[in-house]
Amino acid sequence: MIKVRLWDLPTRLFHWLFALAVLGAIITNLLEETVWHSYCGYTALVLVIFRIIWGLIGPHHARFSSFIPSVSELKNFIKDQKVSPLGHNPLGALSVVAMLLIVLVQATSGLFTDDEINFQGPLSKFISEDLVKLMNQIHEMNHFLVYGIVGLHLVAIFYYQKIKKNNLISPMIYGDKEIDDVEKNMPGVQILESKDDTKIRLLALVMLVVLAVLFKYFVLA
Repeated sequence: MIKVRLWDLPTRLFHWLFALAVLGAIITNLLEETVWHSYCGYTALVLVIFRIIWGLIGPHHARFSSFIPSVSELKNFIKDQKVSPLGHNPLGALSVVAMLLIVLVQATSGLFTDDEINFQGPLSKFISEDLVKLMNQIHEMNHFLVYGIVGLHLVAIFYYQKIKKNNLISPMIYGDKEIDDVEKNMPGVQILESKDDTKIRLLALVMLVVLAVLFKYFVLA
C-alpha cells in the first residue's frame, strides 16, 4: 500500500469553495434572497475561471489533459469499467467538465439579467433589451441543468462511496490516495503524483486574488 498525492491543495480548496458557492446560489434562489444569490454567483464564476486556468497550468492530476478522455478511452470504460486508480474516470471527467460549463453559463448569464424588480445584473446596462431578455431566458432555463448536474454528482459520489467502496471524499480532503499492490500493478497504470509545494500553492493564491480583483474592478465597479 502506497500513498500518492492526488489532489493539490488549491484544487481541493477550489472543490469545497465551489460546492459552497453553488449550494449557496441554489438555496438563496429558493429563498428569493437576490443579493446573496448574486454574491454566490459571482464567487462561483471567479472560481470557475480559476479552475479553467488551473486545468491548463496546474499540477498533473488537476490538468484537463490528464483526465479528459478520448473517444476510445470512453468506449473502453463503458465496455469493461477498467480504469486507472488515480484521478477521474472517463465519465467522472466528463461530468466535471459539464459542471464547469453549466455553472459558467449560469453565472455569466446572471451578469446580464434584469428582472426589473429586485435585481439588475452589473453588465445588463451594456446590452440591448432583447439581449437582456435572452439572458434572462438562458439563466432561467439553465438553472435546471445546474440542479441536474449537482444531483448527478451527489448520486455518483454515493454510488462510488457505498456501492463500489471507492473513497472519493477522503482524497479531496487530505489530498492523498492509497493505492494497493493490485491497483499499482494494473496494466497501463502510471503512478504520477501532483506537485503540491509552497510555490504551487502561492501561485494559485496570487492567481485567485488577481482574478477576484479584476472581476471587482471590471465587472462590479
